[in-house]
Amino acid sequence: MSSSDDTLKHAIIGAAITLVTFFLPFSPAIGGAAAGYLHGPDRTEGAKVGGLSGLLAAVPGALFGTLVASVFVIAGPGQRSALLVAFVFFLLILLLTALYGGVLGAAGGFLGALLNEEFDKPTETDPTRLRRDDEEADPESELTEFDEPTDESSSA
Repeated sequence: MSSSDDTLKHAIIGAAITLVTFFLPFSPAIGGAAAGYLHGPDRTEGAKVGGLSGLLAAVPGALFGTLVASVFVIAGPGQRSALLVAFVFFLLILLLTALYGGVLGAAGGFLGALLNEEFDKPTETDPTRLRRDDEEADPESELTEFDEPTDESSSA
């Protein structure tokens, strides 16, 4: 079981991946999958940490979106209410990016935890299967259909 420090650490890593891949479609799912994979094979916990990573990534996304939107608001008519409009834009954009990031991050976290569960198993061949006792080995039993013994005297 991961501690809350690990949860926050994995969520921050997932949020950083989301911000680095912001130009890709569904980038919160990518960051959430990384966070869920790092967090472990528990799917529920993976979805939680993935959703948290999406929410953490929503804040810088909302700030950037507000900055871009504010340029158009401040340059337009009615400059007295520009600060209020920028604040309302920030809240609206934060709500939308939090919803987008949280849902996609949770889905990615679930998938990441599922992948952790799948790939956590050993991928190497068991060494006991590689060992062979020469006393018990029958050369005929190890032949495959491609290694059938041929009678060279009949071909001459």
